[in-house]
Amino acid sequence: MDSVEDLWTLTPSPSPEGNSGDDLSDSATNLSSISINAENYITVKEGCQSAFTVEELTLAVSKCEKLVMQSEECSEERKWLVRRLIELRHRLEQAKENETIKPSLDIEESQVILGHHFKIEYQPTSTNTKYCDTCCGTIWNMVQSYYQCIDCQYKCHAKCINALFRVCVHLLLSENPYYESEICPEVGLDEQNYCCYECRTPITFSFSKGYYFGNPFSSGFSKSYYFGSPFVSGSSLVEARRCDYNGRYYCPSCHWNTLSVIPARVIHNWDFEQQPVSQASYQLIRISKSRPMIVLSNHLYAFVEELAAVKKLRQELSHMKQYIATCRYALESGLLMRELEWRRHLVHSTEVFSLNDLIDINNGQLLSKIESVHSVLRDHITKDCTVCRGRGFICEFCEDKEIIFPFDTNIYVCPKCDYVLHKHCWTKQQYCPKCVRKEQKTERI
Repeated sequence: MDSVEDLWTLTPSPSPEGNSGDDLSDSATNLSSISINAENYITVKEGCQSAFTVEELTLAVSKCEKLVMQSEECSEERKWLVRRLIELRHRLEQAKENETIKPSLDIEESQVILGHHFKIEYQPTSTNTKYCDTCCGTIWNMVQSYYQCIDCQYKCHAKCINALFRVCVHLLLSENPYYESEICPEVGLDEQNYCCYECRTPITFSFSKGYYFGNPFSSGFSKSYYFGSPFVSGSSLVEARRCDYNGRYYCPSCHWNTLSVIPARVIHNWDFEQQPVSQASYQLIRISKSRPMIVLSNHLYAFVEELAAVKKLRQELSHMKQYIATCRYALESGLLMRELEWRRHLVHSTEVFSLNDLIDINNGQLLSKIESVHSVLRDHITKDCTVCRGRGFICEFCEDKEIIFPFDTNIYVCPKCDYVLHKHCWTKQQYCPKCVRKEQKTERI
C-alpha cells in the first residue's frame, strides 16, 4: 500500500486527457514554484484505488491542517491550501461512507429491481462526473461503489438502491415499442394530485407574474409577491417542471431540464428543436434512438425533399438486396456485410425510420450515405458482376436489347409476378405479358 508521503508530490500526476489529475484553481496556478513544494502540495492520486483509505486520508487532512496554520494569513498559499483541505475532508467522508456500505454488498453483486438489472461497480470506470439518478448526488466513483443497470444505464449509490422508484425504460419499451404520438399531451397538475409523476413529491407552480390575491396597498404587502415569488426557503413544496415528451409534471430531482429531440414534434411538424424532458423520458428516447419505431405520414414526403429522396433510394435498395443476397461473388467478397449491414432496417423496409435516421436526414448526413451505398451496389449489379447482370430483364413490348432492372428509373414492376417492363410500354398496353402466360397455362391445365 502506498504511504502517506506518496500523497504529497511536487507535481500532480497527469490524467488521461493530459491535464493535471487535480483541478487547480487560478490562484494555485499563480503561485511561484518556490511556494509549491513537497511540504504544502497535497494531492490525491486519481488513478490509484489504494490511496483512498480512511487512514491515509485522515493523515493527509491532519497534515494539511498544520500547513494551513503555518502559512501566512490572507496569502494565496493559504487560500489554495484551504481549498485542498476542503476537498480532502469531503473525500474522507465519502471513504468512511463507502467502508460502511461495502461489506453488506459483498453478498449481492447484482440485483433485479423494477426491471433494472443492476451490477455493482467497485473500481473507477472513467474520470467523468457521474450523478445518482435517485438522489441526484455526485457519485465519486474513486471512493464509492455504485449500481448501474446494464440495460438502461441507470446509476445510483449503493445506499440509494432501496429507494428506487423508476421502472427500467428498457422494460417499458419491450411492453410498448412506440413513442408518444401526441405533442406534449399535458393533463394538468391537479390530475397528478399536485405530486411528482414519478416520486410523488409534493410540487406546485409559482405565483403567476402580476397576480396577487390580496390588497397591494396594505401594510404587509410585498412587491416580491406581487411580481411572483416562486418558492421560499423552508417550504415543503418544490417547483413543478413539465416534461415535453409525455406532458407530465415532475420535481427537480426527476426532471433535470435535460434537452432532447421530441419524436412527436418530428413526426407531425418536422421540428427538431430540443425541449426539456424528465430523466425517465430522456433515458427512453436515448436508448430507443437507433430502433426503427417511426412511420411517417405521407404529407411529410411532399414537404421535405430529402425525405422523399431517401424513400426512393430505400425502395431501390430493397430491389438490389434481392440480387446481392443471392450473389456468390458478393457474399465471398463481403459486400453484403459491408454495405447492407449498415442500418439494416433501411434495406428491409421502406416505411419505418429510427429517430437517428430522421435526425441525420435533417442534418443532410443520411442522404449522402445512402447515395454512396446505392452507387456501390448498382455498379456491382450492372457492371462488375456477370451473374447479377444476367438476371436482368428485357422489355417484351418494345424488344429493346437494353437490360433493365427493377431499381432503374422509368420502370414498371408488376405487383403480382415482379416482372419488369418500361413504364411507357406498360402504359400503352396496360397488362403484364408474364401474368397472361401464367393464366393461359392454368386454363389449359
